[in-house]
Amino acid sequence: MSAQANSTSSPQSLAQLAWDGLYYRILEDFPLLAPAACKVVQVGAFACATTWRRNLMFNAGLALGPRSNSLARALCAYRMLGSMQSLIAEILRDQSASPEALRAKVTEFGGTETYLAARNLRRGIVIAGIHMGSFEPALATLRAIEPRVHVLFQPDAMPRFERARSERRRRLGIIEHPVSEGIAAWSALQDALKADEAVVIHADRIMPGQTASPMDFFGLSNAALPSGPVRLATTVGSPIVPTFCAKLPNGLRVWAERCIETTQEQVLAHDVAQHPAQRALVAAMESAIRQFPEQWMALADLRTRSATGSRA
Repeated sequence: MSAQANSTSSPQSLAQLAWDGLYYRILEDFPLLAPAACKVVQVGAFACATTWRRNLMFNAGLALGPRSNSLARALCAYRMLGSMQSLIAEILRDQSASPEALRAKVTEFGGTETYLAARNLRRGIVIAGIHMGSFEPALATLRAIEPRVHVLFQPDAMPRFERARSERRRRLGIIEHPVSEGIAAWSALQDALKADEAVVIHADRIMPGQTASPMDFFGLSNAALPSGPVRLATTVGSPIVPTFCAKLPNGLRVWAERCIETTQEQVLAHDVAQHPAQRALVAAMESAIRQFPEQWMALADLRTRSATGSRA
């Protein structure tokens, strides 16, 4: 929803005007000021946005483990927030970058044999990722070997950012499927897998409109993770390849974990937590996050209603 669609006096409109019309405009139109603007927002949001800080601190504790102290968690949470601001600035700055330029950002790629083994099954492929690293350069690398790539995503509430991200994906030839399309998006993704195409989906947090399935994650017995990756893969019997991206000093590292094979079956949402494919996927996500905890952009509350008493 655009700021113009609301009354200019509403808190939501004022917040959007400040965020999209001021902060994002600086990042997009004045790149020399971007590092300073990102730092101001990082410091201010961590100090004042209590919900964000609470979620980040909790998730940092998951990533660092139960033996971490409060200072380590606070520092990790602060850097998580900084990773997100850096990514936003990058997308707004480089929205017109060519596919070749985005691919050039990836300086290290691992798991080629794993990926090829999954593709040799010829049953499509579900590429399950997390909110870490830089998404579009990883997609650019994927598009170099995949003629058709589908992405399930949640459109951002900020128009300037969403335009920039969509422009990046348009240049890459990515086929987008908004979560809001519901059954239509689900059917389109099933058809893509049946046609032996690639589907990319995040597996570390739910998006609005998705169903949360309580399951084990970093020792949290009822984490709210999406059931979609496993349920989608099993409707066709497609392999799942957990694939991650992280920033290194000399560029981006993209790597694929082991291929998680599935069989064609009907898996209900409440059965996903105990499914072998989901357990393998969770183990892969935990391993990647432990390697780069400060790059995990985990702003969401990962606990289900039963864990917090109020989680929707």
